[in-house]
Amino acid sequence: MCIINKLDKNYLRIMLTSIILVISITHIVFGFLIKVNNFNSLDIFDSSPLFNFTISNDCQGKSSIVFHRWGGRKEWDWSIDDDFNIEIETKIVDETDITKINGNYFCYKHISYKDLLYNGQIIKKGEECPLEYTKICGRIDTLEQELCIKETENCPLYDIGLGSEPDQDNYIYDAESNVYYNKESYNESNKKIIGKLVLNDGQPCYNSTEKLWKKFASKEAVETHLKCEYEVFGNYSDERYEQKGNITYLRLYKDNLNSESQNFVIDKIKGDEVVYLYKREFFGIDKECDEKYNLNQDAFSILSSNEQMERNLLLVEGFIIAIHTLTIFLLEIIFCGCLENYLRIPQCVLCIFYSIYIGFLISSIICQSVFLFRMIQNDVSDYNCSDSITNEIIRKETEFTKRNIIYTKINLFIDSIFLLGNCLAMIIGLILERFDKSNSSSKNESSDFKNYNTDNTEIPYYEYPKNSS
Repeated sequence: MCIINKLDKNYLRIMLTSIILVISITHIVFGFLIKVNNFNSLDIFDSSPLFNFTISNDCQGKSSIVFHRWGGRKEWDWSIDDDFNIEIETKIVDETDITKINGNYFCYKHISYKDLLYNGQIIKKGEECPLEYTKICGRIDTLEQELCIKETENCPLYDIGLGSEPDQDNYIYDAESNVYYNKESYNESNKKIIGKLVLNDGQPCYNSTEKLWKKFASKEAVETHLKCEYEVFGNYSDERYEQKGNITYLRLYKDNLNSESQNFVIDKIKGDEVVYLYKREFFGIDKECDEKYNLNQDAFSILSSNEQMERNLLLVEGFIIAIHTLTIFLLEIIFCGCLENYLRIPQCVLCIFYSIYIGFLISSIICQSVFLFRMIQNDVSDYNCSDSITNEIIRKETEFTKRNIIYTKINLFIDSIFLLGNCLAMIIGLILERFDKSNSSSKNESSDFKNYNTDNTEIPYYEYPKNSS
């Protein structure tokens, strides 16, 4: 007979199963709540001033500016499977960087803003340049910091545009490319070093990956997009960009697309459809503040990959806990639902089953601890080392990090308590099993003793029948 009556045990079993199912559902819900950050604005700090700028049809080892990336064209492949069903696959081909304007590249020597910053060449306004870099080129970023270079070097480009030059004293005009840019002797007031050049069909958006561009042919992979969707402080267009002339889509596509892509798109373009060249200065970084953060591509790759792994782990763990719980519940039903009968399940089966399960829980806790540590280490959601607009852009693009960290902490706590509960339940189960066996053995011994006395008890002498004589 069971220690706990069958009715009470069924209630207990249902209650425990329900609690564990709630835990599994919690894991699945948190798995769906975790969102992977998609940081698109790293180029705001990785771009370079335009040192040693030239316009040429061959940059000869120098870097060249990428003004835009054309989204490519769609192709359809079809095939017939064994059941004669037609399978159609769409793929995008010939994505192309727009690097030529009127047949020429914008060539320059690349040294990233952050490299200059950490090399001590970007200083706060009013400070002195380091001894090795004594020449001041003026304002470089939105924090009004200044660039220092060697005395023998030329300052990077300050101004450029499409069309005829504003004046011959300060500008060079390249007739072949119809581009003007400042001379080394350029001496305008409030001059700012160029931090970025882009082509866009309208005032650029805050999100650097959100391009305003038109689609002309049905096979183009990217749809027309002429309105910014990313909002910062109530605005959608980044007014820090300054328009510097325009060029037609037709000329850009003739200069940059291969013949096959040109064949299907150029005939659809009107000759007067134009895009505009925009320039802006660098978005500044306070070096002392930035040193406290990991604001780089590697850090964001680590952050997003660990967020994705945590999301996947929670979903998998939730389903495994649910399957394990339902399996145990069914086994208990099959084996009569009584503690004594449940223990008739082969011990080796229970041992293997629980060892795998406990091992999985321990592995999950270890993995979540690693994921949590990496997310905390690479969290830049409270980054406040640039101008207010740039700080807000970074905050918005990493807005899920804090919540993901909280969700991971909650699930790590639940898993730890759940693991401890499982271990305690196994220990208590073993103690009860031994206690049951001990009680059962004592009852059997007592029963045997009673049976022995019943069978062999001598009849008292006074109960013997007396002789009649």
